[in-house]
Amino acid sequence: MKIAVFLLCFLFYESLWAGDFSTEVKNVSMELVADHYQLNADIIYRISPIAREALQKGVSLTWAVVIKTEEQGVLWNSTIKKLSLSYQIQNHALLNIYSVKHLNNGEKEVFSSLAGALNSMSKIRGLDILDKKRIKPENSYHVAIKAVFKHEALPVPLRPFSYFDSQWALSSSHWTLWPLQN
Repeated sequence: MKIAVFLLCFLFYESLWAGDFSTEVKNVSMELVADHYQLNADIIYRISPIAREALQKGVSLTWAVVIKTEEQGVLWNSTIKKLSLSYQIQNHALLNIYSVKHLNNGEKEVFSSLAGALNSMSKIRGLDILDKKRIKPENSYHVAIKAVFKHEALPVPLRPFSYFDSQWALSSSHWTLWPLQN
């Protein structure tokens, strides 16, 4: 019982603080290209002063953009397909550069500014999310997108603070839903 109350308080606390530095999913669009649905979206990453300071001191920050295609049901939705795009941003102080590593494919890009690095992470363009053959014309579908800050990727001494300090609430506060046209 005590654990359940603690978890409930923790979830309430996270949602209470989300917003100041939370990530936001915007400008979502879907298009059908060669029998595949493709996603375009913009993600706004807001980095708090504490997270920015940690980044300046060499701590990597990691996000996963979770994309789910769901069939809408009467009582609950069924996930048809789930994708996760993971990004890790790091400051290289000696070189005065930032790198963004795409953890899904291992590609790494280098930027001269934090704004440039964040901008590279913020654009999803032409991402194949689903084959049209998996869609039944009589059913309704939507795409759900959420950016999740990976607290577990932080160094061990920072993790406990990151769960309870509002400046580490860097995930998007809710799922962004977008209808999938049949």
